[in-house]
This record gives sequence, structure tokens and C-alpha cells, in this order.
Amino acid sequence: MKTEWKVRAVAIALALGALVIASHAVQAVAETTQPASYTSYSRRVAPGQTLWDICGDLPYGREDLQDVIDRCRVDNDITAPGTLQPGKVLLIRVKK
Repeated sequence: MKTEWKVRAVAIALALGALVIASHAVQAVAETTQPASYTSYSRRVAPGQTLWDICGDLPYGREDLQDVIDRCRVDNDITAPGTLQPGKVLLIRVKK
């Protein structure tokens, strides 16, 4: 009798765990199928500017600045952010 209770408790715990995992998977799929809407900005790099300087001057609202910087790096194929070339025009997308 006691063992049967333990088996049921473990089965319930596993079922709840599976529901949590499934809900996270559904949320992830929803985020990838409904892309966020963005406002795009273009900025020309001035001598001595960093991505932090450039992206920090934009109205990025409630979005984390580091996310804006990371997206800017990817969108503009910047592999070494410390070597930005003055005069280069960057496309910067910020979530609406």
C-alpha cells in the first residue's frame, strides 16, 4: 500500500514536470512564429565610438541595451566590436 502511494506520487511529479516543459516549448514556438516588430535606425560610426555609445543613444524602451547591441553586431556582421571603423553606417533594430 505504501509503495503504491510512492509510485503514484512519482507519476504525478513526472506528469507535472512534463506539463511545465511542454508549456515552455509552446512559448518558444510562439515567439519564433510571431517575430517582434522593430523600428530601424541607421547611425554612422564616429571616431572613438563604441557599440555601447551608439546603441545607448537610441530610444530602446524596455528592451535590454545588451540585446540591442548583440542584434546590431549580428545584423552588421561585426565580429570584433572593438575595431569599429569610423564612417561605417550601422543598421540598428529596436523592438517596438
